[in-house]
Amino acid sequence: MRPGSMRPRYPRPHRTRTWGPRPRTALAGAALTLTAAITLAGCSGTGDAGGRPTYEIPAEKAREGETVTEGKAGRSADMRFTVLGFREGMTDVMGTHAVMGAEGAFTRIRVLAVNTGRDTQIFDTWKQRLVTTDGGTHSPDINATMIKRQPERFSVGSSMRVEFDLWFDVPHGAKVKAVRLYGSPPVGAVSDPAPAEIPLP
Repeated sequence: MRPGSMRPRYPRPHRTRTWGPRPRTALAGAALTLTAAITLAGCSGTGDAGGRPTYEIPAEKAREGETVTEGKAGRSADMRFTVLGFREGMTDVMGTHAVMGAEGAFTRIRVLAVNTGRDTQIFDTWKQRLVTTDGGTHSPDINATMIKRQPERFSVGSSMRVEFDLWFDVPHGAKVKAVRLYGSPPVGAVSDPAPAEIPLP
């Protein structure tokens, strides 16, 4: 064949694919995987109306003198808050290195916060407010917060949940009416979100 001429084409060898039943080991493995998935799903909880499993969160005993609440929840921006319990009328707080008396009386609010959004929320303790039946609005008490080692400001990641106490020092005889809980502005917001005002008790 002269230089520069086309090279001859040779036909590709014909490949024959054999069809037939899958090996028993593959079928058995698939069946075991499916069975394990169903079993694990069934062990995760009773499920909701949509059939999805639910987390089983270990229960905790209420602390001395604490009022346990039910259905006390609200939402501010992407943060969903639930008040788990509270205690009023405490005259002092005791920590690892200090004991301090209240100017009036301490109120402690146990809060569960869940970030339902896709972005990080910032929880700022000092923005939260306690409302009392006399019409007063009270900021968290810095000394009690520090002595009891509770957080001041922290990040709550997407789908993250966190549980903590808020401490307030209110005048003698004042009774809890509600707590106002603030999340942080979602992406693109130009102002702070409205608070979740949760009535108590």
